[in-house]
Amino acid sequence: MLVHLMLELYNIDREILSNEPLLRQVLDQYPERVAMEKVSPVHLYDIETSNPLDAGMSGFVVIAQSHISLHAWPEYGEVDIDICSCKEFSQEDAINFAKEIFKTDDVEAHFVVRATRSLRPEEPDPVRFAQAMEERRLAKSGVR
Repeated sequence: MLVHLMLELYNIDREILSNEPLLRQVLDQYPERVAMEKVSPVHLYDIETSNPLDAGMSGFVVIAQSHISLHAWPEYGEVDIDICSCKEFSQEDAINFAKEIFKTDDVEAHFVVRATRSLRPEEPDPVRFAQAMEERRLAKSGVR
């Protein structure tokens, strides 16, 4: 199973949405705030398009369970955040963190359950997990 929370936050001060260190901090802190394991650095891009009103910042961070992304449009006072994970998480915590950071209560939230036929179990088989961990340990030590 895969869960996908999609947030659209409105009426945000353009200075907040133009603050690159703040947006980087949001992506850096979000995994911990929703009890996820971050496995990549934050990737954040200053986006310029053919329409200057659509310019903004877009970024993501990879988590062990999938990803967290955001797209901020200062001209419109809007940020969109997606949290996609095969691990369940608190939607309320995710929404509250976004409201706190972006200083708005104007939030539209959508929640979708995806991959309902996935063969990936909620918890790994203990025997297969132990074997995989041993293989990883040996590979890191250079022993085959």
